[in-house]
Amino acid sequence: MARPIRVRNLARSLNVSETELLAWLAENAPAADLRHPADFLPADIAARAQQALARPPPPAPEPEPVERRCAECAKLPAKAGVRVVEAGADAVCDMCGSSANKRAALAMIGAFRARGLRRLLVVGGGPGTAEDLRQLLAGEVDIRIIDGEGHRNAAKADADLRWADVVAVWSSTILSHKVSKLYTDRRDAYRDKLVTVPRRGVAALCMAVAEKVSPSPG
Repeated sequence: MARPIRVRNLARSLNVSETELLAWLAENAPAADLRHPADFLPADIAARAQQALARPPPPAPEPEPVERRCAECAKLPAKAGVRVVEAGADAVCDMCGSSANKRAALAMIGAFRARGLRRLLVVGGGPGTAEDLRQLLAGEVDIRIIDGEGHRNAAKADADLRWADVVAVWSSTILSHKVSKLYTDRRDAYRDKLVTVPRRGVAALCMAVAEKVSPSPG
């Protein structure tokens, strides 16, 4: 029988004869029936060691993010990877907090994004509604609010009109004719920007602006 090739190669690498190598192995190699030290471990210790050395199971996948929304907010786009579900009658909407003002502001922000618009000019409104608008639109829409009873001249009004993407004239609030006239008299030049808001309330203004910039169906 031919000797194993591995023995022959080892003998060559050691520069000894195969016979000498085999004789040395016969004298010095451990017997094949010797037991491994681990064979003498008690079964419970062996089990614990095996468990400690085992590869940990892969982490469980992250649960799919879920957002509960009211019927109106359900129409708005969702973030990638987020599943939108209908909020129950007694549940608070995760998007608008069940606030009509915030819901309308989100609709307006979405309409601005869709058209690539950023700047809103509001002519009129009181201090309370002005603060509400700034908070609701912060970081999303640049807003300027013109005091309905303040002093404004034609040059400043013209600069406002050129700056804005949309101009909301809030006719139902405290708004003197001399102030509103500075903006509405330029209707021919800025018709595409101007929208008159006939109702009070932040939600009414936001929805009127959203409707103004949203493309008409068909």
